[in-house]
Amino acid sequence: MEYQKFNPCAQLEPFVECYFSWNSQEKIAPIIIESPPSGFCSIVFNYSDSYYLETKKFGKQPVPQQFISGQSIYSYNLFLEGKIGLCGIVFKPAALATIFNLPMYEYVEERVDLYRIFNNAVLDRVIKQINSTNDIKEKVQWMEDFLLRQFHSKKPELDYIDKAANYIIEHNGMLQVNDLLAESCMSRRTFERKFFQKVGLSPKYYARIRRIGYLCNLIAGKKKVDWAKIFYECEYYDHAHFIKDFQEFTGRSPQQYLNENTELANFVDKPTTQSL
Repeated sequence: MEYQKFNPCAQLEPFVECYFSWNSQEKIAPIIIESPPSGFCSIVFNYSDSYYLETKKFGKQPVPQQFISGQSIYSYNLFLEGKIGLCGIVFKPAALATIFNLPMYEYVEERVDLYRIFNNAVLDRVIKQINSTNDIKEKVQWMEDFLLRQFHSKKPELDYIDKAANYIIEHNGMLQVNDLLAESCMSRRTFERKFFQKVGLSPKYYARIRRIGYLCNLIAGKKKVDWAKIFYECEYYDHAHFIKDFQEFTGRSPQQYLNENTELANFVDKPTTQSL
């Protein structure tokens, strides 16, 4: 299996974290891939075999061929078999709300078919374009073209909520949310309400998720880690708080997770991010 990441154009950098592709050349035996919450949302196109998703909220269910994924709160499992052929857009936390005017609190833990959201003719065109080529960079370019058309039509601009959410991402959740509030020129209630509408979670809860996502990325694919170093790097103020957060979002203790997880990093090398 091959997993690749690609940078967006400069115009979309404030809104897009990256594009990705995930492919297998041959059919694979049934596997389960685990994914912890990351703090990002996405649009995904599947141009190969269907697969299943298992979440704490919904249990096991089939995944739409093309979908928007809102914020994930808990780890989830993908059940894959046959050929893998996926590509997608990974968005900054408030970008889907800013570009498409979507109420992201309605999309938390959800995978919603794109045909319920976008104009069918527009969607048919981009799906046909993605399916028309075997070249991964061309598929990614078609996704960027689709997004640029939406971008030029809507003419979105970053507001303070975008900037605050991006700041949380940049600092991997390790900050004082009250500092963001102090610079917002809003009441606490207004700031939290607008953040909830555009990200889907409260600022404090989102920062906790982002920190866990960063921590899981640090240990991805490893069988042995220096927990004291991880504890220090992720700025937990005590061990009990660290354990509580980790168990809440992944369902296991840190060591159990390390011993048992089936993240994508266990099957592929960590990807480098390329330019188109």
